Amino acid sequence: MANMGENEGLAMFRRAIIIVAILLLILAPIFLYVYLERGLEGSIDWFADRIIGVMFAGLLAGAFVLFDKLSNILSNKQD
Repeated sequence: MANMGENEGLAMFRRAIIIVAILLLILAPIFLYVYLERGLEGSIDWFADRIIGVMFAGLLAGAFVLFDKLSNILSNKQD
């Protein structure tokens, strides 16, 4: 019984390693290209702009979801 838990833990660890390796294989060429094209300061600025953009887009999406939930709650109370 204890052996099953260890095998499941090892399988989860292997999946995590595979996912990280795939992400590195996809993202490393992008990082390398931007670094070689713009240098260290330019690549940091470029990535910071992208991260800020993604965070702002997530904030807007979250605001729309919350507004939708609030409007559903308010419309259900009026009925």
